[in-house]
Amino acid sequence: MTVLTACAEAAVELNQPEPTSLFTSPDTFGKELRLQANKAAVAIAQAYDWQRLLTLGTLTGDASATAFALPSDYDRMPKKGQLHSQSFQASTFRKATDLDEWIYLTDTDLSASPGNWIIIGGQMNISPAMAVGETARFYYITNQIVAGAKTAFTADADTFLLPERLLVLGIVWRWKSSKGREYSEAMANYETALSEEIGKDRGSNILTVGRQRSSVNASFAYPRALGA
Repeated sequence: MTVLTACAEAAVELNQPEPTSLFTSPDTFGKELRLQANKAAVAIAQAYDWQRLLTLGTLTGDASATAFALPSDYDRMPKKGQLHSQSFQASTFRKATDLDEWIYLTDTDLSASPGNWIIIGGQMNISPAMAVGETARFYYITNQIVAGAKTAFTADADTFLLPERLLVLGIVWRWKSSKGREYSEAMANYETALSEEIGKDRGSNILTVGRQRSSVNASFAYPRALGA
């Protein structure tokens, strides 16, 4: 389904004439749908850490760099996102809880193994500096939500990477809202569909039989001796 097709379906729901183009026609209604389509797409992408948008990033040390540029398509880290060390097997870099702790950690020798990290000023900061060839790998959410490595719809033939029915429903309630019309039912339909699609994206839960000894996310605060 293209963005034009999605907007045409939305137009039917809105009892409006179907647009023939969103980007080349001077039709006001088409332009309004185009605007709402892009707003809806961004909102859908931000609503959940979709599997379709997960991307693996890799940073490589040179024994001196402690700040690395984030990928050009970086939007955000997923919830519980971590940096994984390839050199220290089964180990993750420890995330500083806030800026004050980051300053404290970098001013002292309280470094975890393999190190600490935080995102500041659009850069991934890692301390201490990784050795030459050492890598830190992490999953992030890309901002490219439209096929063809695009961040927004710019042509009638563009296609959305996430569930298309959400796009249609999102356009409908947003257009109604922009016109001052009653949109509560349309918004409720969208939110119900969003919950359903998120449930599908998560997949089935694994049933663990017996007592779990520790959390899979458990880690030591400082895995090595202080001052070592």
